[in-house]
Formats: sequence, C-alpha cells, structure tokens
Amino acid sequence: MDDFSIRFESGGSLAFSDLVADNFRVDGKRVPASVYRVEDPADPELENGNQLCGAGDVTYVANWAAGDGMSAIAVFTGKRPPKSSDEMCALYTYEDPQ
Repeated sequence: MDDFSIRFESGGSLAFSDLVADNFRVDGKRVPASVYRVEDPADPELENGNQLCGAGDVTYVANWAAGDGMSAIAVFTGKRPPKSSDEMCALYTYEDPQ
C-alpha cells in the first residue's frame, strides 16, 4: 500500500482517487490516519479466495499505526467518507516492513 493504491498478493489492486482525511476515530479515540477514496469501487478476491470486504464494493480505505511496529488497514462500503472504525466491513493488521 502506498498513497496511490493498494496491491494484493493475488495480483489485484485498488487505485485511490484522493486522500479525504488525515485522521480517524478508532475505538472512540482520534488517531492520525490516511483515509482514501477508491477510484473504481470493487471487492477484489484475495489469495485465499475470500473477498476484501465480502459485503459489497470497497469505496474507502483507511490506514493507521496500530501499535508497536503494526499497521491497520480498514475497508468501507459507504457512499460518504468514514469517520470511524465503527463503519468498516473488514480490518487487516500487518507488521510493518523492516
């Protein structure tokens, strides 16, 4: 993931059209985050056969620091930019690259 898109090991990707927010509410607390609008909403298939969201096309992607050496990526299906993690359809947590 970078400021322009997110690419999956399955070969699929989602391009971002713009950054819509630089902060986000996670568990009731405001955190620095990047919230991106997806250019062409879709629900790509992941390497294991699951869908990225499974509840419709992904319209927004947010990412933030999720603790010591970890990043979180949340995906959303709404028409309006999400304001909190309460609205997500899926959450993925990753170890930051060394």
